Amino acid sequence: MTTITLQLTPELEQKLQESIARQGAFSIRQLLADALAPTVEALLGKKTNYNQLENEDELEADLDKFLDEVEHRNGLIPTLSDYALSRESIYDNYP
Repeated sequence: MTTITLQLTPELEQKLQESIARQGAFSIRQLLADALAPTVEALLGKKTNYNQLENEDELEADLDKFLDEVEHRNGLIPTLSDYALSRESIYDNYP
């Protein structure tokens, strides 16, 4: 199994903790996607400025490569249960 470590800025970590406390599933997904983007670029082995691609075929090829990698890893990445994101779970040790 491959482990991916995300480097979070203090601001992003704070926003993520606030979203978890509010149980804001959409904002949690968005924040994690934002944090994951640099890691995905590093895994693909290059950083691409999509504003400077020569044509749509190049963009499509890069997207296909990314989606293939995501599909390959889809079953390998554990997901969090509803309980893990619940208020009860987060504040389990606090009365």
